[in-house]
Amino acid sequence: MDLNLKYFILIAAIFMLPACTTGKLYYKDNSGNRILGCDVEFVGLPSVDKFAVEYALSLCAKSVIKKGHSLEKEKEYLLAIDTTIPSAPCGKSWDHELAKNEYKKGSLSKKEYGYIVANIDLGLAVINECSSNRVAGGF
Repeated sequence: MDLNLKYFILIAAIFMLPACTTGKLYYKDNSGNRILGCDVEFVGLPSVDKFAVEYALSLCAKSVIKKGHSLEKEKEYLLAIDTTIPSAPCGKSWDHELAKNEYKKGSLSKKEYGYIVANIDLGLAVINECSSNRVAGGF
């Protein structure tokens, strides 16, 4: 096989590998044992997925604290993260297609899009039941 063709195939294979962003959260139980609380992985756009990981780990950290456990010092910043996401359009819940379309339109930042992706994947997306004084279809 021609050397140039081999390099082309190798480079093509590398670009076809999916990008993956991961994160883990360890906590200490009441006995001082180090326990893996969450192990998350998002595949897609690394620049967005890092925010999905941040969102998931932040929710996990807050849950760990509510259960009376403690975080490792370097992960305590996760408790201060605002995990609020923009509301879906009235009468809808976030799904991957809607979030992707809103991101492509520029209605969502990378961080908002990543947080929404994690929210969807964690099964937390709910229908936005807008009040009558909000504009239909608005955010």
